Amino acid sequence: MIAGRLPALDATTAEVVLLDAFQGVAALGDRLQLTARPFNDCRRVPASEDENVAAEEVRCQPTTFVRTSIEAEVVGFVRLGDPHDLRWQVFDDRDLAPGGPGQPDDEPQWMPLLTSGAYFNGALTAQMPELLSRYRVGMIADLDGISVRDVPRALDDLGAWPREVRDELDLEAGGRVEFAEALAQFRNASTFSQVPLLLLLLQVAGVVGFYLVVVTSMARARQAQEVAVYRSRGASTSQLLGVNLVEGLLIAVPAALIGPLLARLAVGALGYTPAFSNITGGEPLRASVNEDAFLLAAGGAALALGAMLLPTIGAVRQAIADASREQARPAERGWFRRYHLDLALVALAALLFWQLDRRGAVFDPQSVGGWQADPLLLLSPLVMTAAAAAMVLRLYSPALRLATWLLRPLRGITVTLGIGRAGRDPATGARLLLLVLTAIAVGAFAASYAPTVAQSFEDRAYYAHGPDMRAAIADFDLPASHEGLDRLRAVDGVEQALVVHRSSIGVPRGGAVPLLAVQDGAAAASMLSFREDFAVESPEQLLRHLDLGVPIDGGRALPDDTVALVLYGYSAESPRIGRLRASIRDGHGEYHVLTFSGLEAGAWMELRSEVPPGLTPPLALASVSFMDRRVLVHGDGAIFFDDLMAIRAGGAAEVIDDFDDQFGWAMYSQLGASETFGPSDARSRSGPQSARWTWTREVTERSRVLAPEGPGVPLHAIFSERALALFGVQPGERTFGLLGERFAVPLLVRSTAGMFPTLDPAQGFVVVDYEQLRAVAGALGSRGQQVPTELWVDFVDDVPLAMQEAIAEQTRDSDWMGFVAGEPLLLAERLDEIASDPTTQASGSGILLLAFAGAMGAAVLGFIVSLAIALQGRALEVAVLRSLGASTRGLLRALVFEWGVVLVFGAAIGVLLGRWISLLMLQFLEVTETGDPVVPTFAIETEWRLLSTCIAVLGVAAAVTLWATWRAVLRRGVADALRLMQ
Repeated sequence: MIAGRLPALDATTAEVVLLDAFQGVAALGDRLQLTARPFNDCRRVPASEDENVAAEEVRCQPTTFVRTSIEAEVVGFVRLGDPHDLRWQVFDDRDLAPGGPGQPDDEPQWMPLLTSGAYFNGALTAQMPELLSRYRVGMIADLDGISVRDVPRALDDLGAWPREVRDELDLEAGGRVEFAEALAQFRNASTFSQVPLLLLLLQVAGVVGFYLVVVTSMARARQAQEVAVYRSRGASTSQLLGVNLVEGLLIAVPAALIGPLLARLAVGALGYTPAFSNITGGEPLRASVNEDAFLLAAGGAALALGAMLLPTIGAVRQAIADASREQARPAERGWFRRYHLDLALVALAALLFWQLDRRGAVFDPQSVGGWQADPLLLLSPLVMTAAAAAMVLRLYSPALRLATWLLRPLRGITVTLGIGRAGRDPATGARLLLLVLTAIAVGAFAASYAPTVAQSFEDRAYYAHGPDMRAAIADFDLPASHEGLDRLRAVDGVEQALVVHRSSIGVPRGGAVPLLAVQDGAAAASMLSFREDFAVESPEQLLRHLDLGVPIDGGRALPDDTVALVLYGYSAESPRIGRLRASIRDGHGEYHVLTFSGLEAGAWMELRSEVPPGLTPPLALASVSFMDRRVLVHGDGAIFFDDLMAIRAGGAAEVIDDFDDQFGWAMYSQLGASETFGPSDARSRSGPQSARWTWTREVTERSRVLAPEGPGVPLHAIFSERALALFGVQPGERTFGLLGERFAVPLLVRSTAGMFPTLDPAQGFVVVDYEQLRAVAGALGSRGQQVPTELWVDFVDDVPLAMQEAIAEQTRDSDWMGFVAGEPLLLAERLDEIASDPTTQASGSGILLLAFAGAMGAAVLGFIVSLAIALQGRALEVAVLRSLGASTRGLLRALVFEWGVVLVFGAAIGVLLGRWISLLMLQFLEVTETGDPVVPTFAIETEWRLLSTCIAVLGVAAAVTLWATWRAVLRRGVADALRLMQ
């Protein structure tokens, strides 16, 4: 309250309060007249649905008219306490003020009256029962009470609410529920980010499971003799499996209980990372642990337990003889290859690849209820990685034997021992190779997702916005508008400002494509972000094709003091045309249309047109145009034109063109016209020849334009690939485009581009020079294509967003700019929205951290454990070789070579596999969250520095483990090693 009081709850007379903006037109204690709509004594009976019956019905003629009104007292004035409160959105009149927006110009002003609900529903209803009221309902969401899992149910409830109002209250609920739209957008964006998270976590789970199989296999291999002894002493297979099951449960159960709690801490800690700091303000992410987390943890523990028991199943079935034979001569093929399950896995991967290639993505964005995915296709990255690993496993042993045969000429222990040992017992090296391969593949996928998504969103923003600032403009008049552009260019922080024209150009075969006319090609090229795949040429080279290098104003120059134009015409028959019109261009570049006097048949007639005074020189005649008269039948005929002259201020006549010398005129006609225009010696007023236009018998009324030839025609244009197909031309060829009133204008295809910023390649587009288009449009009399439609502004580098917004606001001042500019689009503002969107940026970075932490952690641990166990198991072999004279350095080089080959080849194959899977699985980036095609298409980006760092960490960990284990092996003397191992 700023004055008075609120209406009394028990008021029996009308009491109202007004908004404070109306204090100048009303005061406390004033009494206002409230009048309801009039009614009469006729009942409202709907007319019959039958038109004939309705026409014969006798309508009631009212005899009594009633209008009710009451007085209301102004008891107070109020101001909105919090204008940003969401509840004010249901109050349309909150911004009303006397004489302000929304108020009628020549009628009484609207004045919103506020009163108490008790009076409105009580006394007012009794006093004015005929008053019709409209109720508004607003919903304010409790965001803290809605979790991600509640979004589908909330959408269903919001969708059912209008139906419930209609069915339960018998009322019609119109309007929009914007919160439902926001929820649906969030659901799609959330699914958009959850799918790659699921893809990565499935692969990470596969890597971790394989890590457990590798480590457990090596551990069981070390215990093979012990298990064989148990078997020889009567232990059953079930008893040995039970022992291993208990061992696994002692690890899996605590992990399942502690894992969700650790996950909550890990997720919360992501809030401190740079990717999330803009969202959380440096605080930890809010994370909760529910029953689903423990169920998933239990499922993960069960899978891990199964992975640990797999190697045990084969180990507990071996006796002492079997274990000794296996140790002396390891089997080349395990059960997986023995039963050709690896080939079956490859076949499944090929099937999934075929399905992905047909569908284009792992899920359908057009599904009801959000994006829906095929669960089998979601497993495709894991299946393809496993299939690639299976093929590597199948080819690993033959490749080692081939390498051994090829390297036979090389003498030395390094190659011979390294490759030979791996060839005799490829299982350990193959397992590590697969572990490294799969982990690096997941790492490459993870390192590609976030950069690719970020770059795709940025590319889309750069493509859609074009320059740093873009705004629609109107009322662009010369020269005041150019002066406004100069003022804008002089503003601190503005690098360049120019105008462009955006409309469409007709295709002779039918339809139209977008047309973009650029004012300054070199300046426009510097404003645009242009990817290499947009066109073969750079934007500077493309737009340079549009620069003719000569003045393109064209036309016939007129004396500065021209007061009239005279053109002589002759027609033997009654001419089928109306009056001729001339288009004159002044010194500012504006075009003015003049009308000639009429043409009669049978003699040479002087057609005269007065030039309006005050035109800024120099002047030029741009064109002469005329259209058909409205008659039913046209016969064949011709009109001759001769001696085009300018009448100067002193009365002297100066010949502009007598059509006797070289004929330099062209005719622009509409499609389908059978008419000609050219020089003729059949009749002339003076000199040997004149200009002749002929027509044929046509019923359709047409227009045509006669214009002096010049360098501005044909229009030099850049065509998109789609436009080339629509026009049916190739680069370097000529065609016609329809401008103005569908006049056919020659076009020359100078170059092509697959994409051009701000233009949709699916529709096709044509890019031309603005000045060249303006000259042609002026000759055609097409006012709409003479003026620019957009303002482009390029800011200096590192100009803050606040400063850009201030400059954009300055352009809204039409008096300062000289033209009207609409709501500006700021590229930096859009990029800032993208950077602060958690569903695109933060989620991608979180996926990256989770994938690297899981996959690379498993790879490092697996490599360390496997390498340590393998080297310790080969202590006897090292002792024998040392006793035979092999040097410690030679043995170390052989081991480095053996395990280095595993690491290098695993990393190389993993990177290639990960990049291929990234290209395949990130195809969902080809559509937006709403299912629309993405323009431009995404390009795979990989964070090579991060991926290289992780591979280097893996290499360092392997080197440190190898060195430490080697030192431990060397500490034991040869005799001790031989005595202890035998």
